[in-house]
Amino acid sequence: MLEAGIQSAYWFDWGDPDGSCKRGKEAGIEAVDFGMPGVSPKNDPITSFYDKSLEEIIGIFTPFKAAFEKYGMIISQCHAPFPLWQKDRPEFNDYMVMVMDKICAVCEFIGCPAIVAHNITRSTREKDWDTNMEMYGRMAPAAKKHGVKICLENLFGSFHGHIVGGTCSTADEAVKYIDTLNEMAGEEVFGFCLDTGHANLVATDIRKYINTLGHRLTCLHIHDNNGIEDVHQLPYTQTHNWGAYTYLDWESFINGLRDINYRGSLAFETFRVLELCPRPVWPQMMATITAMGRYFRDRILAPEEEQA
Repeated sequence: MLEAGIQSAYWFDWGDPDGSCKRGKEAGIEAVDFGMPGVSPKNDPITSFYDKSLEEIIGIFTPFKAAFEKYGMIISQCHAPFPLWQKDRPEFNDYMVMVMDKICAVCEFIGCPAIVAHNITRSTREKDWDTNMEMYGRMAPAAKKHGVKICLENLFGSFHGHIVGGTCSTADEAVKYIDTLNEMAGEEVFGFCLDTGHANLVATDIRKYINTLGHRLTCLHIHDNNGIEDVHQLPYTQTHNWGAYTYLDWESFINGLRDINYRGSLAFETFRVLELCPRPVWPQMMATITAMGRYFRDRILAPEEEQA
């Protein structure tokens, strides 16, 4: 419940899952957003990690599962490869359906309840809708079979150098997607991942967005930026007006999660923090990120009269 989480990027070594989890535990990590292997959209013929049999893939993930269990951490969510769809490439799109089928099976094996699978933004909202309905509709059977929830995400795009909202950049659109997909699936197999950085780039009222999502909010990508670039930094580090206030209204974020009684993990997508720092200080930076997660948790759970 409200575990302090962090992405697996950089600090997790696929060749040393036990050592990685030991380091993660020492840094205070309670939950992990696990990045699944990517698929190059340029490969022709398409080849990737997922060409292995499911039995082989499960074998690779077996020591991962053992290490997470040993150190008392959970894999609260995973990140699917992207893109999951390409225009005029039906063979690629079919391949990615196969990839998602295997990822759903892996998630069932490792106890991961949610997969963040990026929705597609095209040239019009009508094309967005048609493409995403078809793409996610093809994923639904595997999600149902393996008891995993597939999560859409609020995205952004650019137009002539300006940042614009992508699919699900508004809460009403996100709700429409999720409710329609779940109705099509016949059960609740789709949820939502709120990305705070993406929300900030398009000037989202984050508390209102969270309240509109309500129970549909399944997981989070928590990170900060300056409202101009998607830099994936730690909350409260991106300030303006000589530090008088931050770009993203973190108080509204905390209050929104309290409003809806959110109890998922608090997953930080702050990989740039490690990417930009020397490796010897990674443990301290990871500990700072998880400390921020515990601060958010304490604020969310505190009685209303204790809120400042």
